[in-house]
Amino acid sequence: MYYLDLIGTLAFAIAGAFKAKGRELNIFGVVFLGAITAVGGGTFRDVIIGRTPLFYLADQNYLLVAILGGMIVYFIPHIFKKGYSWFRLTDSVGLATFVIIGTSIAHKHLFPDDSITSIVAFIVSVFMGMVTGFGGGVIRDAVMGDVPYAFKKDSTYIMAAFSGAFSFYVLMFLNFEIAIACSFSITMLQRVFVSIFGMYKKVLRKQPISSR
Repeated sequence: MYYLDLIGTLAFAIAGAFKAKGRELNIFGVVFLGAITAVGGGTFRDVIIGRTPLFYLADQNYLLVAILGGMIVYFIPHIFKKGYSWFRLTDSVGLATFVIIGTSIAHKHLFPDDSITSIVAFIVSVFMGMVTGFGGGVIRDAVMGDVPYAFKKDSTYIMAAFSGAFSFYVLMFLNFEIAIACSFSITMLQRVFVSIFGMYKKVLRKQPISSR
């Protein structure tokens, strides 16, 4: 789970920095917005559930990975040229990872002795998983003066986050590894293939729909 968390942190940092790079910001702006995207959702989660110290203060590897992701985007921009949207792909990986991490952490921290039959544990854990997944993107978009994409009418972000958190919560009581695999796959399927901005419409059918 630790390495999965770092992978999600890197993916979100790259996605956030990539969006900032598109606004022609300087290196500080690119790295800063990448870091906000990477740690913002987890910060929301930890503050709400009273988990201290904040995860990136307890383990500085998260901040280092977030900064690394922003610097990769800033100094090696040719990796992120258009084809299928690199922003969407990395952002989807981050979302799929963080809904798992957020749901797991919230449940272990708040309800260590509860079972799947607890409605309160289910609602809170799934919601915290969703917040972990989209919270950083909401902060990033707000700082950049945009309406958060997660809240837009044509966005599948909230539904993908809910589906991933829901499936992980239910399956983790049966088999933890299967829960991770299924949750990740469900979230990625909705974000990368099913939506109107996904790979099916953008690549396989080659419809001229602008990417996120």
